[in-house]
Amino acid sequence: MEDDYLIMTTHAIFCSLVNPYRKHSNGGSEDIRRRVDAMASIVDSVTVYAIDYLQELVFPEALPANVHLNLYERGFDPRPWRWRYPLACVRRYNRRMIMDIRRQITDRAEQLVIFIEGMQLFGLWSDIKGVVPIDAKVILRALNIESEYHRSVAMESRGLLKLAHQVSADQYQPLEDMLLGQFSFIYCISDTELANLRNRYPEITSRLRLFLPIPRLNKLRNLALESNGPRVLAYFGDLTLPNNYTGLHWFCKNVLPQILSQNVQLRIAGKGSEQFAHYSGVVAYGFVDNIDEFISNAHVLVAPIFSGAGVKIKVLDAIGYGKALVTTPKGAEGFPSWLKERINIAADAKEFRMILERVFQFYEDATKAAAEVQKELDMKMSADRFRQQLSGDIL
Repeated sequence: MEDDYLIMTTHAIFCSLVNPYRKHSNGGSEDIRRRVDAMASIVDSVTVYAIDYLQELVFPEALPANVHLNLYERGFDPRPWRWRYPLACVRRYNRRMIMDIRRQITDRAEQLVIFIEGMQLFGLWSDIKGVVPIDAKVILRALNIESEYHRSVAMESRGLLKLAHQVSADQYQPLEDMLLGQFSFIYCISDTELANLRNRYPEITSRLRLFLPIPRLNKLRNLALESNGPRVLAYFGDLTLPNNYTGLHWFCKNVLPQILSQNVQLRIAGKGSEQFAHYSGVVAYGFVDNIDEFISNAHVLVAPIFSGAGVKIKVLDAIGYGKALVTTPKGAEGFPSWLKERINIAADAKEFRMILERVFQFYEDATKAAAEVQKELDMKMSADRFRQQLSGDIL
């Protein structure tokens, strides 16, 4: 598709809050990697500066020829005046990273695009903005409106965790008020974020854009449903994360026992999946090297999610496989209305069970419907769509 775009004499600096190519990838890192790859197809070069935990500082076997990856270990910002920033910002500090980005900016003569991935990098932006040329295009990717995200999580939490999120919400609010107006464009991850930012900051409405996540689109074979064979459900995700653990625990306790008599088996892949091996009907695979093969061997994907805020990239990726999927209202939160209308959403255990029974009863129809949704995703949320939108802003 590169021939469809005007290749510009432009260098992009992409500041990422995780390594897009990390070993234990998740929905967020995969979405970031897809944006890096898409950006690389329309500019001369992309230099990625990513900060992550030490164990995730791994380089991929191959990168696009014009992508240069720099990795830095997460650290704690020791400067006392920065302690008014939220903990998520303070814990994403690396002095060498800041110096390298500043040097890269001042050494560049060509048109410059700077992409800031998430409000968690407000601290980084404050450290580099002083050397950014006036003609540079600076884009903030708003994964969430962080003050609202932390207020939402605080409402679902208790004790010290509740207090921590309340404090973070109070710290993000003044930073959002002060810094959002400094960006050339703000890319919102959902209609909800876009509408909320328009209401809160009408003066920057012209700079706000809806940029949906880029799901993984990978058409896999649909497993035949044999009359005497198991009906295979699959779940994949990082189960060391509380939101994922809580949702899957609820499913194994409240839904799975009601359908085991129908020869249903739940296969789980991902970090921490061994915690669920004691449930009847569950097979825990742990971390799998080939997630496509794991999903190919399933009839239906499940994504029970009941907490957290913002768009769930993992659920989008599950839809992108073209497999029948059942999730919850929280799992579909932030999705465009056209997508919500096309997927299976269950509000409680009874509805979850009934939808799964219906999917298995009319399995061929369910797989055809999933394939149609995948085609619509490709048309409206693909990397090609992102490239078209991005080109309009940075040309």
